[in-house]
Amino acid sequence: MNREILFPTPIYMKMVKDPKKLNKYLYPLIKAWSKKDKSEKRTNSGGGWHSPTDMNLKKEYQPLTDELFTMQHEIFKDYGMEPKPGLGNMWANINYPGSYNKQHLHPNSQWSGVYYVKVPENSGSLFVEDPRPGPNIILPRRIKGIPRALWRVVIYPAIEGQMIMFPAWLSHGVEINESKEQGEKGWRVSVSFNFIQVHEEDIKALRSVLPKEGKVG
Repeated sequence: MNREILFPTPIYMKMVKDPKKLNKYLYPLIKAWSKKDKSEKRTNSGGGWHSPTDMNLKKEYQPLTDELFTMQHEIFKDYGMEPKPGLGNMWANINYPGSYNKQHLHPNSQWSGVYYVKVPENSGSLFVEDPRPGPNIILPRRIKGIPRALWRVVIYPAIEGQMIMFPAWLSHGVEINESKEQGEKGWRVSVSFNFIQVHEEDIKALRSVLPKEGKVG
């Protein structure tokens, strides 16, 4: 008997080199930004804060973008994608207790992901849903437990210092922040982003119009 696994959904996870150092640097920057700019209304619900999406063009966040590009280059190599990755946009999220992110996907991108800056206990996990229409109609019965690869919904607990990347078409969301901590101790802070695939001529064109601190490849 022969067997093939078709239409896989790759999800990559990796810790940054020095999570404590990076998060200690990022947290006050994001906190100050949230006090300065009003929240954008995107998938954030229940009062959570969503920054503008030009975070990747801000020089102060270069330590994080460097980590993201390193991981994305590894994914491109593993996935057989030849052109260089381009960081299309990036933004910060603060999910206060009681807030969450509605289920959604990211159009006009190829790879999306999240980095965790601050994760109090019970502040909400990332969940992804099987994108195929078939499982919505009927689930196969099995003698033993259903393998993880066939689950309808898979939960990824948030871990400080971890990057998670997945195809932008994969439907996902963030559970409600149920932290019992008071004040900012209960804030769940993360950074989301989208990568696109660009060719060398595209990179040259983008560099000619982006601010010097912008990074595209």
